[in-house]
Amino acid sequence: MMYSVNLIKLFIRRDDHLFRLNRAEKIKNVWNLLFVLLGLTLATYIWMAWLGLGTDAISANMSDFNRVEYEFRKAWFLIGRIGYALVFFLFTLFVSSFFFWLFNDVSYKKLIILQMNVLLILLLERITWIPLMVYAGIDWYVSPFTLGVITSYFTDIPWLIYFFGAISLFQLVIMWYQIKWLTSMSKTKKVWIWIGVIFWHLLLWAGTAALSYYDLFLLYLIR
Repeated sequence: MMYSVNLIKLFIRRDDHLFRLNRAEKIKNVWNLLFVLLGLTLATYIWMAWLGLGTDAISANMSDFNRVEYEFRKAWFLIGRIGYALVFFLFTLFVSSFFFWLFNDVSYKKLIILQMNVLLILLLERITWIPLMVYAGIDWYVSPFTLGVITSYFTDIPWLIYFFGAISLFQLVIMWYQIKWLTSMSKTKKVWIWIGVIFWHLLLWAGTAALSYYDLFLLYLIR
């Protein structure tokens, strides 16, 4: 049985398409979608960089640079964001898929298809950051879609704010989708699927918080 991947239908008509994907012996349209998603990922991060999101370290010391130095640093920042987008793309699709493959009897290729939809949701989340940061000056970790804004009322500890700021409505939708997907496709006990998905996201949230905290710490050192 041949199955042509359609990410939109896999999300809105999940049961029907998961049944067909589960029985598929050959899968097509995977490479085309990988290139499309790579383009969307790069475009999203380039757009964010072009709008100046994340350029606080450059802007704070702008008076110390001449025009050439400032533009040079902006160019390096853009290159860095492109590199980050590539790492983000590869990690979301291939590293996460490998983790789920370790405890589920689902082919690695089919797990990559799962993560394609996850990547789309993550990109949508990042697009919501743009108007919040540009027009309201709200950073991602205190977005109204996250628990970070509530956490900031109870503690001033940066790592905790970043950790709970990484827990967003989009992340919860992703967890729900991954659990539903793996439950349908895998013979692994449901309790282990829940444990695996929750554990993986706890690691991701902790890693995001650590990276954000040490990034801020390094900026203070540089200044």
